[in-house]
Amino acid sequence: MARRGGCVWNGCLAVLMTALVLVLFGMWRLSTASGRADGRARERMKESVEQTRDLLSQAASDGSLLGTEIDRSTRGGNGKASAAEAQRHGRRVTVTEPFAIVEGGWYSGSASGCYRFDLVPASSPPPVSVHELSDALCRDRSATTRYRDPAAVAADVVVELRAAVTRGGLTGVQNASVWQTGGIVRTGQETKHGQLITLALLSRGLGPADRDCYEFRAGEKPVTVTTRKLGPDGCDRIRREQQARAAAALRAELDADSRQIEHRLERAVADGTLTDAELKRALALQQTDEGREVSFDAPVAVSVRVRRSPSEVDVVAKVNALDINHTSTGCYEFRAHLAKQSVTRRPAAETDCLG
Repeated sequence: MARRGGCVWNGCLAVLMTALVLVLFGMWRLSTASGRADGRARERMKESVEQTRDLLSQAASDGSLLGTEIDRSTRGGNGKASAAEAQRHGRRVTVTEPFAIVEGGWYSGSASGCYRFDLVPASSPPPVSVHELSDALCRDRSATTRYRDPAAVAADVVVELRAAVTRGGLTGVQNASVWQTGGIVRTGQETKHGQLITLALLSRGLGPADRDCYEFRAGEKPVTVTTRKLGPDGCDRIRREQQARAAAALRAELDADSRQIEHRLERAVADGTLTDAELKRALALQQTDEGREVSFDAPVAVSVRVRRSPSEVDVVAKVNALDINHTSTGCYEFRAHLAKQSVTRRPAAETDCLG
C-alpha cells in the first residue's frame, strides 16, 4: 500500500525546519556579534578600572603617593607616558584617567570611559572611590602624552630608592619598581666606592631630544641617595667606559697573541732562513699552546700578504684573539730580518688586512 503524506511522514519537514532554525540562529549571531564584542570590551575596561583602583590603593599604603607611583598604577605605567592627570588637595589625591579598550576577533568591539579616583594615602591600603565622569571631561586626554617636570620626577626617584635601599640594600636599588615607570629609562649602572651609580634619562616630551640625564647614587652604610642633573652626553658615560675597557682588553689580548707569533718567528729565523712551512707553523699558534681550552681548531693568525727579498720576509697577517673565540681580529705586520736573525712586529692598519 502506498505511503500517504510524502515527505511529511518521511521526516523531510523536520529536516527543513532544523535547517531553517540553524540559518536563523546564525543570522542572529552575526547581527549581534558587534554588540557582544562591545560587551567584552566593556568588561575588560571595567577590569582595568578595578586594577587601577587596587594599584593606587597599594601604592598609597605607606602614607604617601608619589607621582612615579601614580604613573605605574595607571594604564600608561608600562613603559609609556601616562594619560592620567593627578591633582592634590591637601592630603587628598585625585587621579583622572581616560580608558579606551579595543576587543579583537572576527568582529571588533570597543569601549571608552572617563574615571576619577579619589583617595587619601594612609598607613594601610586606603579605600579608593571611583567615579565615572562625562567623556567630555577626558576628551582628547587619551591622545595626549603627559610628562612631568624631570626635576620633580628625579625627586620622586630619590624617595623610592631610599626606601628600596633600606629594604634590600643595593640589590633592592637595582630591582626597584621605580625603574619600570614610564618616561624613565636606565642607560647604565655601576658600583664604585660602595655606591650603586645609576644613569637614567627622564622624559619631558615626545622627541628623543626631550630627555634630561640624571645620575642617582645610592649607598647603604649609611643609607644615602643623591641625584644630580648631567649634561646631554652624561648618560652615555658608563657605556663609553665599558666599551673602552672592552677595546683595551681586546688590544691587550691581540698584542699578547702577536707577541707569541713574533717569538716563534725569531726561533725560526735563527738559522738565517724562513721557509713557507716555518712561517705557516709560526702563524698557526694553537690555543693549546697557551694551555687553554680549544673552542675550535683554527690558527691564531692568517697571512694576508707575504713579500720576500734576499734580506727579509715581510708578512701582514690577521691575528685572532684567543680568549674571544676568534670573533675579533687585529692586523699586524711581522718583518723577519734574515741577516740579523731577528723579527720586528707592529700593528698595521685594518685596511692592510682586507686582502
